[in-house]
Amino acid sequence: MKGSRLIWAFWSAAGALSLAQAQLYDFTVVAPPSGISGNLSIAARTQGTLIGNYDPDTNPTGTRTKPGIFGPFGPRENVPVNVSIGAAISGNVNRRASGTFRATVDGSTNTLTFENLSLNFLANGAAVLPVTLTIAGQSFRTRNPDSVYILPSQGISIPIGSVNLSQFTAVQTGAGAGVLTPTGPNQYDFTAGVLVDLTLAAELLGTPFAQTFPFVLPLQGQVVVSGNTALITSLQQVNFSQTFNPNLELPPFEFGLPTILPPGQTANLIFNLTLEEVGLNIDLDINLRAEGTLVPEPASWSVLGLGLAVFVRRRRGYNKCLKG
Repeated sequence: MKGSRLIWAFWSAAGALSLAQAQLYDFTVVAPPSGISGNLSIAARTQGTLIGNYDPDTNPTGTRTKPGIFGPFGPRENVPVNVSIGAAISGNVNRRASGTFRATVDGSTNTLTFENLSLNFLANGAAVLPVTLTIAGQSFRTRNPDSVYILPSQGISIPIGSVNLSQFTAVQTGAGAGVLTPTGPNQYDFTAGVLVDLTLAAELLGTPFAQTFPFVLPLQGQVVVSGNTALITSLQQVNFSQTFNPNLELPPFEFGLPTILPPGQTANLIFNLTLEEVGLNIDLDINLRAEGTLVPEPASWSVLGLGLAVFVRRRRGYNKCLKG
């Protein structure tokens, strides 16, 4: 009976020692409830030219363009028009999230550190966002169809449908650390920041486009440790705005622009543009639930094994004394 109490005391002490030390867990993000909700917008500004897709040999019935709204328009004239085109992609996003990371929970120093964090905020598919084009520059007219585009200085805005946001990810690139505040046995509130690269990809103005930028991802919530498992929950509002100037020449692309005067038809135009500016605005709630499994530490098992061997030797010596 006394020996059983000694064994129990040993294992209890070993368990207490383990809990007092830093513990490493592999976490998997679980959806639902993990996901994002809120508003996301991307604005692009370009400079360049547009011209009708007319070709006297291969497309003689194509659209032709000419700057100005008055004057002669020859039967084969197709003249480039100087324009500035902006694209506004904006709408509500409500998608699930997935991902993995490692985290070390250290109750002795009340710290939390993150490693290899990788999150996909579009785990259940692309987000569909409405698109509006704003065209400014030279007023112009077209043939096939016959139409006039009178462009004021501030431009005219034309809704043109929607675009698929095909990628929205966060991948850790540097430090990730936080502070734990004990709230109960093996329970903590935490606040942390993780240095990540945010990447968004979509098709802008007929051209696939992706942008990656550094960001400190804020996280706050609760940590609950239960032996070989742990649970991290976080609900964090993220507000972020940034502007980029890629000065990227886009490959020429054809686009069907709805007519203005008169409405109801489509002018088929070829755009030659340079992407001068991209603006990003994020106003999202990020909800994460991550379930973790303890990563065994070989060194800890060695120490535990050594302690157990010493205990067994002492126990055998104790038994010999009783028999003697």
